[in-house]
Amino acid sequence: MRRIISILTCALCLVVSNNLFFNNSNNDKCDNDINKIITHENRFDRLIYLANTYSEKNSEFAFNCAYKAQKIALNTKDLSQTATSNIVLGEILQKNGSYDYAISYYEKAIEELIMLKEYDSIYKMYIKIAYIYNDENHLNKYDKEQSIERMKQAVIFANKNQDKKGLIETYMAFGDIYSKQKKYENAISCYDNILKFKINDNNINYIIEAITNKANMLICIKNYEKAMPLIDSSLSLCNKYRNIDMKMKNLAYKGKIYDSLDNYEDAKKYYIEAINLAYSESNFERCGEFMYDLGMIKKRLESYESAIEVFKILSDSTDAFKMYEISYQSYFQLSDCYANINEYEKAYNYFNKYDIYYDSATNVKNKKRIEQLYIGNNLTLSIKELKKEEQEELNSKSIRPNWIISTITIIILSVVLVIFIILFSRNKLLYHKNKEKAYEQQLKIDEMESNLMEIQLKNDKESLINLALHLKSYIEYIDPLKKELKEIIESPEEEIKGKVKNVYANMQNNISLFNNIEGLNKQINEIYKDFFDKLEQKFSGITKAEKRLCVMLYLNMSSKEIAIITNTTLRSVETSRYRLRKKFNLLRDEDMVNFLRNI
Repeated sequence: MRRIISILTCALCLVVSNNLFFNNSNNDKCDNDINKIITHENRFDRLIYLANTYSEKNSEFAFNCAYKAQKIALNTKDLSQTATSNIVLGEILQKNGSYDYAISYYEKAIEELIMLKEYDSIYKMYIKIAYIYNDENHLNKYDKEQSIERMKQAVIFANKNQDKKGLIETYMAFGDIYSKQKKYENAISCYDNILKFKINDNNINYIIEAITNKANMLICIKNYEKAMPLIDSSLSLCNKYRNIDMKMKNLAYKGKIYDSLDNYEDAKKYYIEAINLAYSESNFERCGEFMYDLGMIKKRLESYESAIEVFKILSDSTDAFKMYEISYQSYFQLSDCYANINEYEKAYNYFNKYDIYYDSATNVKNKKRIEQLYIGNNLTLSIKELKKEEQEELNSKSIRPNWIISTITIIILSVVLVIFIILFSRNKLLYHKNKEKAYEQQLKIDEMESNLMEIQLKNDKESLINLALHLKSYIEYIDPLKKELKEIIESPEEEIKGKVKNVYANMQNNISLFNNIEGLNKQINEIYKDFFDKLEQKFSGITKAEKRLCVMLYLNMSSKEIAIITNTTLRSVETSRYRLRKKFNLLRDEDMVNFLRNI
């Protein structure tokens, strides 16, 4: 454990020092580098080098370098350089969440690469686009089928290239995309295409990965009988060719199979082996994942003391380094374990920690997303501004000859008329420029407001889900309490007093649960006070339950999600939605969400 902590500490120190360096010196270094480039003979290569170097450290500077490189390529009419600059621009934009523009640049690059017949690069572009369309962070912005269509194109061009390695890479990516879409049979078919290739030193690691991934897909569809021999085969190759990463995965998958078959002893054995291997390789993220799985097995076996020991090690290690997600999961399991051994005070102390770290994990994700949106928005605005400047420059060049002729003619006719026209033209141009600037500023404001609104809606939705977790805890507490009270009623008189005391003590220990629920209810009422007031003004007979339903619909939550949060049936939610539509006098084709958002 000390070794884990010391290594992670060193890693964090390096990250912090690196960030400080770039925050303080990026701008100066960027300016110096760009100045060197201006006078350098091979400006294009240098600009592309800087764009790739700074894509992670300073996205806006990297984008400007790539954009200047593109202008050089267009001026020299070098098709290969134009394709390269479009690819780099697409990668920078993709990293910063400007996905539409990223796709646009990738598609331009594909057109140029087709003309150059560089098929090895074309299939890679289609894979990049496919992953954008398949990304879960887009909140269903894109049709997932688009990713499948792009992967089909990738296969076509990988075949044209007649490069076995490229074809293997394409099928591997295709399988990954099918897997994320839970189309497991399709993913298996992709991995089978890889396994048709003969094993050699160049493709052995791909073969091992394909076998392992296929086994995982079979586990997902619960075909353990076919999955197990594949894992054994992959493990044999891993040992022969020293593929440590795949070996860890296979050991964990083997543990997962035995866990699913309720063979907990064998499951524990393979999880422990995976943990030791991950630890020896200093792969602490994997180590944490396997330890969590081991703790869950001990919990299912009702070895709560042993499970607590595992989750404590895991939570202490992750807590120290702000690994919030695995921390809050571990704290929740610790709370549940202590509750099962009747140590309610510890249970609720850990439940409170779970609350804190759940919020921290959510805040970290939101912060990263906001930063990405901000940078992406700036890059999008930069593209619009640069394109506008280029258009103005072209317009200026095209009208210059006509302007000269007109000026000469006007001078000949009358000096006074010249002055009048010049003054009139300047005023008119100034008016239009001011009007355009005001319009562009308004567009920027609207776009930023839209982004912030989406983030707020997501945060509000997560708040309600958090409430659902509390409600679940409440229900899990109430149900056994009902059973306990029933047993007391049926008990002899001499035992009743002692059992009632136990129930009372239990209720005192759990008083914070009720307070938490009450506090969350109050929080929701405060957040949506204005919204509730508007509803009451327009629909005087609306109930509290209906107002709560309106909030969840406002956040575009599904009937299934609402049923979970309100602890009701799906049919009950659908009935409530139908009654609400009648109360609002909505027509069949009118959208409820849009109606609520426009109140």
